[in-house]
Amino acid sequence: MNIGIIGLGLIGGSIGLGLRKSNFGDKFLGIDSNKENALHAVKLGIVDDIIPLQDLIMQSSVIILSIPVDGIEKIITSILNRINMDTVILDTGSTKYDIYNRIFSHPKRSRFVATHPIAGIENSGPISAHPDLFYKKKCIICDSELSAPDAMDVVKKIYSIMNMRMIYMTSKEHDLYIAYISHLPHVVSFALASTVLKKFKNKEKIFNNMMGSGLDSTTRLAKSKPETWLPIFISNRVNLIQAVDFYIDHLNKFRNHLINKEFHEINQYMKKANNIKNKKKYV
Repeated sequence: MNIGIIGLGLIGGSIGLGLRKSNFGDKFLGIDSNKENALHAVKLGIVDDIIPLQDLIMQSSVIILSIPVDGIEKIITSILNRINMDTVILDTGSTKYDIYNRIFSHPKRSRFVATHPIAGIENSGPISAHPDLFYKKKCIICDSELSAPDAMDVVKKIYSIMNMRMIYMTSKEHDLYIAYISHLPHVVSFALASTVLKKFKNKEKIFNNMMGSGLDSTTRLAKSKPETWLPIFISNRVNLIQAVDFYIDHLNKFRNHLINKEFHEINQYMKKANNIKNKKKYV
C-alpha cells in the first residue's frame, strides 16, 4: 500500500512518521509547494520520494491532504476526479463545512473521509514533525455516513495506530465548536501579542526583563504561521465572528466590574472560570 502525503509540514510529516513507525504502508510519496519542506521530508524519512501531484494521485492507495484549508478546497474536486474507486482520501483541515459543500454531490464523495486530528503546536514544518505527536490526542471525523465503510475502516486504522481517540460529528457542528475551542484562542493570542507590541514598541527592556510565564503562555499561539491561519479564519468567518463577539461581551463584563469596583463579582467571575480545569479532566 502506497501512502501519498500532500503537504509535508508538521501534521502531514507527523502522520508519515507515525505510520512508518508502525509499519503501516509500503512506500511513502510526497509533495509540497515549499521545496525546502520537501527536501527535509526526504532527509527525515517522512517520505521516500517527492513526485508530481498527478503521479502521486495515480500511485497512492491512501492520499492524505495536509495543506491549508483553502488549498484543500481548490484541489479536492480535481483529486476525486482522478482517483480509482478503491483509493481513500482523508484531510486534516481545521474547517470542514466549506469542503463538505464543495464535494457533496461528487460521484466519488464516498472515497473521502473528513478528519481533524487535534494535535497542532505553534512550531511548523517537517523539522518539527514527530511520530508520537498524536499520542492520546483526539481526532474529529465529520459526516462519516457520507464515506464508504471500507474508506472509514482504513482511516480508523490509521488514527488507531497513532493512538488517537475518534469523535464523530457533522461538519457544521465541527466548525461551530472549533471556532470557540481552537480558532478563538488563536485570535486572542494574536490580539494580545499585538496589544503588548503596540503599547511597548521600542521598549526591549520590557520584554527582556519583565516578560513572565503568563504572557509567554498566552501568546504562544501568536507564533503560529499566518499562511496557515488566515485561510482558517476566512473559512470559518461567520462562526468566528460570533465567538469573538461573545468573548468581547465577557471582556466588557470584566471591565465594567473593574470600573465599578465590584471586586466581589470579579472574585466570583474568576472562581467560575476555574471550572475549566475540572472540565478538562473529562475530555
